[in-house]
Amino acid sequence: MAKNLESMSDSELLIEIAKGQRKEARSGRISAIAIVVLVIILAVTLASFVGTAVSTLNKVYSTLNEAEKVVISAQDSLEEVNTLVKNFNEVVVDNTDSVSEALGRVKDIDVDSLNKSIEELASILGPLARLFGGN
Repeated sequence: MAKNLESMSDSELLIEIAKGQRKEARSGRISAIAIVVLVIILAVTLASFVGTAVSTLNKVYSTLNEAEKVVISAQDSLEEVNTLVKNFNEVVVDNTDSVSEALGRVKDIDVDSLNKSIEELASILGPLARLFGGN
C-alpha cells in the first residue's frame, strides 16, 4: 500500500499526513495514559511505604521511650544498691568497733581477781545461808 510520495497528488499527501498524525496522536494518548498509570502506581506505592515508615518510626520512638524508662529505673536501682552497700558498710564498721570495744573490756577483766571475789562472796554467803535455814 505504500505509494511513492512523488507520484501522489497534494490531496493524497495531505490524507497521508493526516493519517500519520492520527497514528502519532493515538500513540501519544497511549503513552500519556501509560505514564499516568505509572505515576498512580508510583504514588500508591510511595503512600504505602510512607505509611509503613511512619508506623515503624512510631514503634521505634515508643521503644526508645521504654528503653529510656528502663535505663532510668536501672540507674535508680543502682543508686539504691549503692546506698544499701554504704549503709551495710557503716553497720559493719559500727559493729566491728562495738565488738572491738567489748573484747577490749573482756580482755581487761582480771579473771584471778574475779575468781577471788567470787570465792570471798561464797564464803560470806555460806554462813548467812545457814543462819536463815539454808544448807
